Amino acid sequence: MKLALVLVAGLVALAGCGAGDGSPPNAGAPISPVPQSAAPASADYNDADVMFLQMMLAHNDQGVEIVKLVKTKQAQKQELKDLAAAIEATQLTESTDMRNWLKNWGKPETGSMDPNAHHHHGGDGLTDKGLLEALSKKDGAEFTLDFADIFVAHQHNGVALARTELKDGKDPGSKALAQRIMDSRTGEVQQIRTLVPGQ
Repeated sequence: MKLALVLVAGLVALAGCGAGDGSPPNAGAPISPVPQSAAPASADYNDADVMFLQMMLAHNDQGVEIVKLVKTKQAQKQELKDLAAAIEATQLTESTDMRNWLKNWGKPETGSMDPNAHHHHGGDGLTDKGLLEALSKKDGAEFTLDFADIFVAHQHNGVALARTELKDGKDPGSKALAQRIMDSRTGEVQQIRTLVPGQ
């Protein structure tokens, strides 16, 4: 149980708690399942910021769908369930921030459906739906291994989206979020590889 709490605490710290203010978490404070929201986006943004938020929203929504599977499966380590719950909370809060920013800019939550529109970003970063459907039908050790493979790849795609935003974006809030995403997803991948041998 102690390891599980450490994992969740470490993930919340890596994710920056969605706050974006750079302040460290209070020592000894209880772990909050819902990170704080970020500051509003500025009015100074460009098309790269908009596309990043739209693509990251879809990526986060799918990520939440994937980690929710963990709590429905049997014989999963409690540490993995705790990690999945922390990831879900972090990504839901990020998505709320991104939706608010897009709304403030008068932009839709979804971008172009043309796959070529995301070529500059290396694709849309989403995981094949067939893989997720197959994963949902597995359980036990087989589920754990496939979940780890799929989710590690999924989070690497999120890092790629964030890296493009850092290079091309303009809005300070979006770029700060991109940096937090790079840091948190890297930390999540490391923890999954620790929890699931063979990763």
